[in-house]
Amino acid sequence: MRTLLIVLTLLVATATPASAATPLEAGTPLTTSTGLRCANGFNVHGYLLISPSCGSVGTTVRGPGGVEIGPVIAVRTTYAVVRITNALAWVQRPTVVGYSRTITGAYETPVGGQVCAVGRTTGMRCGTVVAKNVTVTYPTGTVYGLTRTSLCSEPGDQWSPIFTGTQAQGHVLGGSGNCSSGGSSFFYPLNRILSAEGFRLVTG
Repeated sequence: MRTLLIVLTLLVATATPASAATPLEAGTPLTTSTGLRCANGFNVHGYLLISPSCGSVGTTVRGPGGVEIGPVIAVRTTYAVVRITNALAWVQRPTVVGYSRTITGAYETPVGGQVCAVGRTTGMRCGTVVAKNVTVTYPTGTVYGLTRTSLCSEPGDQWSPIFTGTQAQGHVLGGSGNCSSGGSSFFYPLNRILSAEGFRLVTG
């Protein structure tokens, strides 16, 4: 009888699937313990890159369904870092919400090259790199080393992932004008973040 119970227990355990981890893509909506709505950036192994306006150090970040991902551990001028502490609940993907191709690297696009973005407000749009190492003054302060593009942006498009084909470029920090008047947008090059933090991009 005891042997039979052990066999049945093993059969039940085998037949019951483990809970699947939820994918995290660039552009996945996030929320914070302070009630802010944010978005995930391009995935780096073990961490998330989010907008620096999403919260201060110690703020808890949650993914779809309100499930905890982890805390903000650093806030820089152009990005913030979240450490994934609830690793079993999430799987980081080398993909972008609303884009069919897989990210394979972060080779920087030169001036004149094409860049595209997927925004929560404007959806998919493409433009060109206009200038590099641009200095922009925002209400919160002056930011250096930005790349300017002809990509337009609207409210809600902040932190949209920017890419060229399969190469991750950065995230929309802000812009000027709007899509009806032919505005522009700015981003901080992703490969500089990877170098500064010692992160590895999740690639396919």
